[in-house]
Amino acid sequence: MSEFRRVPLATGVTLNVALAGDSEAPPVILLHGFPESHRTWRGIAPLLQDRFRLVMPDQRGFAGSDRPQGVEAYRASVVVDDLFALADALGIDGFALVGHDWGGAAAWAAAIKATRASSGWESSIRHIQ
Repeated sequence: MSEFRRVPLATGVTLNVALAGDSEAPPVILLHGFPESHRTWRGIAPLLQDRFRLVMPDQRGFAGSDRPQGVEAYRASVVVDDLFALADALGIDGFALVGHDWGGAAAWAAAIKATRASSGWESSIRHIQ
């Protein structure tokens, strides 16, 4: 990962975000599973960062990101709102979306809610050691 930022969102939370790749390259947002963090992508990021702008947030409630109180703060619709607010905060319009486990569920919900993602792929694969 080449850079880490705490990004305040219009949804009221601040997410810890790992960024890699050229900011002018096609953006890909990678969403981790439960109970993980942006580190889920540490093996894959070096293989992709030469071709893509990688955005790897710690989703709300995980790792270095804010942890709002109350179950309602973690509804899928709220997590999807965070995703689009993150894209806005980083000046990203269209993007590809990759998710693993809980991140895959969020990616599906985002794809259903909006056509903003330029392309998407969801994966829920087992952990490889």
